[in-house]
Amino acid sequence: MLQKRLLALVGVVAIIATACGGSQATQAPASVAPGTSTEPGASPSAAEGNLAAEQVYRVWLTDVDPRSMQPQGASGSEEISVISAMHRGLLYYDKDGGVVPSLATELPKISADGLEYTFTLRDDAKYSNDDPIVAGDIVRGMRVLADPRNAFDYGYEMCWVEGADAVMGSDFGCQGTTPDVKDNALIDGLLQKLGVTAPDDHTLVVKLARPASFFPQIMAMWLTSPVPEKQKGYAEAADIIASGPYMMQSWTHNSEFVLVPNPNWYGDKPTLQEIHITMGGDPEAAVASYEQGDLDAVKVPGTSIRRVADDPVLAAEIKDVPQLSIIYFDFAACQQPPDKCPKSESTASGRSPTENKNFRAALTQAINKQELIDLTYGGLGIPAAGPVMPGIPGWPDDYDPYKFDVAAANTTMATALTELGVKDTTGPDGTPDGKVTVLDIGKMKFGYNCNAGHTPRVVYLAGAWRTNLGFSEAQFDISCTDFGVFRTERRDGSIYHISRNGWGADFPHPDNQLRDLFACGAGNNNGHWCNKEFDDLLNQGAAELDPAKSQEIYVKASRLLVDDAPVFFIGYETERHLVKPYVSGMIPTASDHNNIGDVFYEPIKILEH
Repeated sequence: MLQKRLLALVGVVAIIATACGGSQATQAPASVAPGTSTEPGASPSAAEGNLAAEQVYRVWLTDVDPRSMQPQGASGSEEISVISAMHRGLLYYDKDGGVVPSLATELPKISADGLEYTFTLRDDAKYSNDDPIVAGDIVRGMRVLADPRNAFDYGYEMCWVEGADAVMGSDFGCQGTTPDVKDNALIDGLLQKLGVTAPDDHTLVVKLARPASFFPQIMAMWLTSPVPEKQKGYAEAADIIASGPYMMQSWTHNSEFVLVPNPNWYGDKPTLQEIHITMGGDPEAAVASYEQGDLDAVKVPGTSIRRVADDPVLAAEIKDVPQLSIIYFDFAACQQPPDKCPKSESTASGRSPTENKNFRAALTQAINKQELIDLTYGGLGIPAAGPVMPGIPGWPDDYDPYKFDVAAANTTMATALTELGVKDTTGPDGTPDGKVTVLDIGKMKFGYNCNAGHTPRVVYLAGAWRTNLGFSEAQFDISCTDFGVFRTERRDGSIYHISRNGWGADFPHPDNQLRDLFACGAGNNNGHWCNKEFDDLLNQGAAELDPAKSQEIYVKASRLLVDDAPVFFIGYETERHLVKPYVSGMIPTASDHNNIGDVFYEPIKILEH
């Protein structure tokens, strides 16, 4: 039976990682529904108790340094988790995902045609170095984000702004022709024409090239944080000038960040005097540190989800938080540009077999997603058929054309092999054996990031594809690297045939998942899938001001995407965390970045214990 075989395989990996023990049954820990905590700035409804003398909070982040501490260049959850504590833009999110003013005095004034946004900055805002925060700093930050020489993952979020098409073009997710990025004078001149201006120190005007009803949500992202004129680098703690509630006191590379309150923060003053964010080891080691009392909160990896629920002490400290996030695996779609594709000796084109829709669909049909979630995520999560998750108004869509069906998977795969022009090469001594099967495909490189709890999922997928489709043990060249290297390699598109991925919503709107992950040239489109009809639908949906009509357009776009199977969707996430009982005032949200409550560190307090 498939489940028994895969359970054994996954179990071996789990035992190597940790002694998981316990039964398969889980208790029902307290679930933290998004929106149940207090608003930022209000008195937290935490348990009564005296404050500890030392207000120090300790969490684990990742195994190595995050790739970038520059807000405009950050795209990973571990980076944003730290950045959001140190930087705030004009707008921010409340606990329910609503947009609220931060550096701005109020929400923007929007012109009748939806193309001009005017923001007013508060006059009491200063950076951690005592310099005032002015509108020109927002202009500077948005120009940095739109600069094609930086090639930031999220640069395409500027494509809505007037002038961005001219400076970025289609190579960076916008419209039109990309200019010569080596011509510095040309690029500098085009950036000066970007539709972001500061008439005075307290006024920012943004002009859009086309309507985008969700533009305030983009302005609430970490990407549009102000950049002071004196900011020169982000490589060391001393380099970073903060605009948010915390600033960086120290950065011991690949070991620890220490954040302390920003004395010039204009919002409610935080109680925590130090936040120690550690790096090194893996998620299981972090759980062990929590159990030893060295951490105050920790995310629980899949290999320990059941174990902690079976532990009477740890079970009382569990908090399950549904997330606006999805887990999936990229297939190399090889479509933009086509040379960004792993090579293959088995296909007529010489490119990865994953360029074929039916090949991707067959791999999807061969996986029992619920079983995968049960075995490798401890049963936490909901199987996903598309990218837009529950919690986004009106979603998810129930369209699922590639349900688990082994017989259908084999039929679809046979079609794919014919379309790919795969030749019979797997008989004795490499001679033909009279039939074309997946064994004729050869090796495929399967990548993921180490030390993040993903190994059991990769083992499950490879085992299921061997069992259900007939691949051999040696066909999957499985390898892992640290997250920074892996993200660079994954984005390259020509290295991995299949690669692990995940996405947390930047704002609660379907455009964020659909465009940011799958539009042609989008910075997070790691599989390089490209469909102009899909892009046109997204643009129509963004410009449609009637919410019901806009929703219909986005559903049509989503179904077009799902039909083409550019990625293998696994599930919508629920994260399990452990939090010490003396941690008070925490506000978990569905948009937490990397650790529970990291959207709002300010209300957290440490009680006597």
